[in-house]
Amino acid sequence: MQHKSLFKKYFISSLLFFVGSFIGFFLLLHVHNTFQIQNVEVIGVSREKYALFLILFKGISTLTLQPEEINKMVHLRFPTIIVKESHVKFPNTLVLVVEEEKPLAYLKTDYGYMALSKNGIVIMKDRSSEIPHPLINFYQVVHHSEYQTGQYIGFTTIKKALIFITLLMDEGYTTETVAIDSVDMIACKTRGFEVVFSQSRSLESQSYEVRQIIRQIKVGALSIEHLDLRFDKPVVQLQKK
Repeated sequence: MQHKSLFKKYFISSLLFFVGSFIGFFLLLHVHNTFQIQNVEVIGVSREKYALFLILFKGISTLTLQPEEINKMVHLRFPTIIVKESHVKFPNTLVLVVEEEKPLAYLKTDYGYMALSKNGIVIMKDRSSEIPHPLINFYQVVHHSEYQTGQYIGFTTIKKALIFITLLMDEGYTTETVAIDSVDMIACKTRGFEVVFSQSRSLESQSYEVRQIIRQIKVGALSIEHLDLRFDKPVVQLQKK
């Protein structure tokens, strides 16, 4: 009788444990499947890239996905796309608001040119004979085959040239050409005048000087042809009347 009682006791306990484990397993499986990304809504890209974003995130759990991970995954797969906003629509939809970087300037190479973003990422490569603007002419030969789309340009001087192009753009002037003739000479030619920037002087000092002089141009106090910022004080060449 005692053996039957013990058997009954342990059998029921084992059965309850087995049933509980079985139910728990299928419950976890259900939760796992329910909260896996099945849809991705992307605002800011062409329809052609929708499928690529779905492939990138499909099957990842919405319960554990963090914004930092999303940004990293998108940057690795699409280097020229910036995630501006991301959130999850439970149970299984990821919503992304993105911005695709556009070419800021074009770098002349030994076999065409490369379109660069403002951060120095190679957006595209082209061998066309048509000359785009603003075109950067670099004193060193840049080999067309050296870089692939999505890579960062490796020259500090060129990256600084992109900063100066952006600075002039923010002040309302479009750069047409950039001539980098030496390590310390970055000449940006706009439709109004030419500015020669320095790589060795601080960006803050040169930015301040450019803004101050452009302010005088806009109010009619100055009409310049050439501005050189390589020295302690800006060298201004006035337009000839």
